[in-house]
Amino acid sequence: MDSDELADRFDRLARSTLRRVTGYCLRRTDEAAAHDAVSEVYAVAWRRRRQLPDDDHQALLWLLGVARNVLANQARSQRRWLRLLRRAAEGAVPAPAFETGVADLDVALAELSEADREVLRLAYWDDLSHDDIADHLGITPGAVATRLHRARQRLRPHLTALDHAPQDSEGKLAHARR
Repeated sequence: MDSDELADRFDRLARSTLRRVTGYCLRRTDEAAAHDAVSEVYAVAWRRRRQLPDDDHQALLWLLGVARNVLANQARSQRRWLRLLRRAAEGAVPAPAFETGVADLDVALAELSEADREVLRLAYWDDLSHDDIADHLGITPGAVATRLHRARQRLRPHLTALDHAPQDSEGKLAHARR
């Protein structure tokens, strides 16, 4: 078959099977996901149109097999997404804003970016290894080492400045509130 004949056959097949493939997907997932799946089924069929069975009934069965695989891929993706959300939620333990118990350190941390505070928290408060931090942040262990080094460099001047800040009679920073 030449490309025009293949395109015409695909068009006829798509028109004759669309309702059945859509129904198949709708019975197995929600409406939005079903329509996404149907689109993907026909995209696969178009890419593989030379491999479509000649018999229309066999072609329908082939399309339903593709739909089954597409729906399984969607379900796996959804499960991975939910696991990622759960993992992120578990890692997001609400803690008082920068409360370390050391007023000077709390004030110094407040001066850093959220990214710097996060990498420092993971390393020192959560006691995670560079590999674990890398996995958590989706970066390499080398990038973790670099981020930690830079965060410590940015923290150091704030701590030094606090050493010279005015303190009250109890030795606490005058501007630090507990």
